[in-house]
Amino acid sequence: MIKQINILGVSYTIEEVDTVNKTNPRRGEINYLTNEIKIDKNMPASLKEQVLMHEILHAVFDLIGLDKLSEDEKKVQSIATALHHVFSYNGPIFSS
Repeated sequence: MIKQINILGVSYTIEEVDTVNKTNPRRGEINYLTNEIKIDKNMPASLKEQVLMHEILHAVFDLIGLDKLSEDEKKVQSIATALHHVFSYNGPIFSS
């Protein structure tokens, strides 16, 4: 898994950890103040990718001012699942 990602000009570090959040169990989490994304390392690679996509979408929605959408976990998860599928099954679709 990548260790860093640029999302709309903001650099986020990505860390795979044993426990994402001790208080509220979850697979991934983004911290907007420290620009860190934590992913549970005890998952299959494809699930880690999907969780990363989920956290990326939280960042995107936050950065473009769609706070209510960013807070809607069901919508974020639905979009993340769909985008992960598209990118996983079609290979690279953008040229550099």
